[in-house]
Amino acid sequence: MKRFISCSAIIFLIQICAYAQTSATKPKYAHKVVVEEILQTNNYTYLRVKEIVKGKDSIQWMAAPKFLPVIGDTYYYQSGLQMGEFKSKELDRTFSAILFLSEISTNPEIGGTNMLAGIPIAPKDTTKVEAPPRILHTVVIKEVIQTSGYSYLRAKEGDNERWLALVKIPAKVGQTYTYDDASPMKDFASKELKRTFKEVFFLSSLKLVADANGKSITDTQDQSQKKSNLKKENKIPVVAGITSISKLLENKKTYSGKVVTIKGKVTKFSSDILTKNWIHIEDGTDFSGKYDLTVTIDQAVKVGDEITVQGKISLDKDFGSGYFFDIIMEDATIQNK
Repeated sequence: MKRFISCSAIIFLIQICAYAQTSATKPKYAHKVVVEEILQTNNYTYLRVKEIVKGKDSIQWMAAPKFLPVIGDTYYYQSGLQMGEFKSKELDRTFSAILFLSEISTNPEIGGTNMLAGIPIAPKDTTKVEAPPRILHTVVIKEVIQTSGYSYLRAKEGDNERWLALVKIPAKVGQTYTYDDASPMKDFASKELKRTFKEVFFLSSLKLVADANGKSITDTQDQSQKKSNLKKENKIPVVAGITSISKLLENKKTYSGKVVTIKGKVTKFSSDILTKNWIHIEDGTDFSGKYDLTVTIDQAVKVGDEITVQGKISLDKDFGSGYFFDIIMEDATIQNK
């Protein structure tokens, strides 16, 4: 009898350990937020949410295809497309920064049930919503419109055409891309283009699969092409006292916590996001396919400016709201402009 109880206990413990191990290995969403304010429009839900990041409150606005949240609800998400100075016609309101999501879930586990955004609204008394299967779209680019921060792409899939938008990429007419997530916006007005799109699908990413001649492009070839382009367009002469981006990236642990000076060309500028201005600079050098440095700064610059910046290097910096950087220059000052 004692042996039977002992064996049963061992089996029970093994089952518990196996369950715990299985649970621990399930992938989790990166962000957990609590809803503090809700604005509903005909097609979209706008949420002001709070996320605890390293013991501090991080507040931001998010938007997703319409669903029925309640103030105080907890939701989880992985990533989204950050937009600055976004104006909602329906709300007659401009958001200085807002994150567009293609999915948001009540389940912390990726791939679990209760994925809410992007599917029809569930009745209020329904607590479980099955996530729809992801659809992989393959599109050919027919038109490219570039702005300072975003790429607008007229894309054809079969007999259908639609406009896509995402953070700026070097897209070309004739290239083939794939994507599996999209947040549609109707009657979207671009201030910079002074144009209103009847419908735009905002993407978090696109994957290039073929060039303009239909030739397949591997990720390695794509990176090589990008590096070749940046070396031609953004090559900065070597100057005494200046650290190259390639040297910084190669020896980032050595530079952690130190003040360095970088000279490069501004490839992206975003203002007043999380109370900071954000710059991306390149100098024509790269390390292991990486060639871009993110910089936070109080001053304003323009895309194309060639500047020298000086600031402290930080590693594995998490600002919350999807802003995580393995390396970043913080609180930089411009030495010349």
